[in-house]
Amino acid sequence: MSTGSREALPGDALLNPLSIPDDSRIPGAAPSGGEADYERYFHISRDAPDLAAWTRGCLELQAAVLDDLPRTGLDEEERAAILTGLLLASHATLLSWTRTAPGVTHPGTCAEPSAPMTAVPADGQVDALRRWKLGHQLFHLLLTVMNTTLDEIVAAARDYRWPSLVSGMERLRALYEAATAAMTYASDFPSSVYRTEIRPTMEPPFVAPGFSGVFNREHHVMVDRLRTLGRALQNLPPESDAIDAIRRVEASLRAAQRRNRRNHVKICERCVPEGSSLRRQHLVREEGRNTST
Repeated sequence: MSTGSREALPGDALLNPLSIPDDSRIPGAAPSGGEADYERYFHISRDAPDLAAWTRGCLELQAAVLDDLPRTGLDEEERAAILTGLLLASHATLLSWTRTAPGVTHPGTCAEPSAPMTAVPADGQVDALRRWKLGHQLFHLLLTVMNTTLDEIVAAARDYRWPSLVSGMERLRALYEAATAAMTYASDFPSSVYRTEIRPTMEPPFVAPGFSGVFNREHHVMVDRLRTLGRALQNLPPESDAIDAIRRVEASLRAAQRRNRRNHVKICERCVPEGSSLRRQHLVREEGRNTST
């Protein structure tokens, strides 16, 4: 039975893989800035991991966050939200293993997680830049689980599987709360540290001008799937026995989304009181150059 890994094909050792671009065209020069810079900065890798590699990555990130969480200033509710998010990510990953490998496992398929990516200083003072990047990795992990959950929810709505729809939306709400707490965790340091130590690392010469969270691919996918879910919920038959339960959990999900947006605004206002993002500053400078030429 398959376990997510594949047996070597005859002749595999005779050739190296040939890399072909997604658009089936010869690539041009590597673009600077944008999504590529964003993912390099937060150490996001696009290498088509199999389930074993995904699991190792989840466990490594989980170990690093759990090691750092006691040192943060997050309150109990925020810590519980992050722990719930990690639990849901682990549950979804284990569920994928049961679907892919119902009976047989091969030794060494899923290795033990490695030590945290960077050792925490002995005095317990966690490096703010490490937490900033670690929190964003956690955010990406949660978004990936949210996108998978959204696929399941949309399918349940289209197939009129009401219990699965309700339970899926409840999980999505909990993941939203976890994502909100993850961003609080990522920014859990004094605002002065953000301005003097974090923000400069997202500017030249470290990255291209205009660095921004708008280059978060997982978030774009989530927004698109949320629109699809919204349309599916609008088209539910009103005579359904479960419609009241569905509308209640929908309202709860919307409330979690509002809390997420408010929290993001709060973090931005605390870290950047003047309210001008790096991308906005870059666009204003570019507009000035274009109008002066």
